[in-house]
Amino acid sequence: MSLEPVQLYGGAITTVIPKGFLDASLLRQVPDAQEVYVNSRDENEQFNDGLQLNESIIVDLLQPVAPKDLKEALKVHVEDIVSLNETTKDDNQTFDWEVLQVDQVQEKPCCIAAQYTVKKWGKEDSKQETVVSCVGLIRLQEFQVDVVITVNAPLQGEAQQRGSALIADPHVQAAYSVLQEMLKQFVLVDKSLFA
Repeated sequence: MSLEPVQLYGGAITTVIPKGFLDASLLRQVPDAQEVYVNSRDENEQFNDGLQLNESIIVDLLQPVAPKDLKEALKVHVEDIVSLNETTKDDNQTFDWEVLQVDQVQEKPCCIAAQYTVKKWGKEDSKQETVVSCVGLIRLQEFQVDVVITVNAPLQGEAQQRGSALIADPHVQAAYSVLQEMLKQFVLVDKSLFA
């Protein structure tokens, strides 16, 4: 996988991101507690890492959610992400989602969640799409902060797969590998970020 080091929050945190991803704050305003990277690769570039051209990565510094169990806390954060996405859909679509897989990387929980946009009955002009969100949680207990890392991978042209068929999709596996590597390489360099 073609990953490169990146400094987040002014260098206070380091991790890795795929080569060819651009800091979205160069294009638009991003909240202070968030870092956003978008895939800016050209279709002629060869990276051979399984990613396509439309992924995004979001790193959020959030208040911790109530569950002390990290996997349960991760599920709460995933539900929050899904509910935010649901409010941006138009009236011709309904929304369905499921957590497909939950793992742990160096005691940091991560999961694959799929968000399905489904046509409403009688609204044949609306399109179906699947967005897979690979989500990881790092709880910085000392600072009362949950770091939530999300790698979003909209699926293009694939059949509307669900469940284990979706997990096996090479694009989904590539996005999940990026998340897992980001969790492994995550380092809090400067604790004054939370002062």
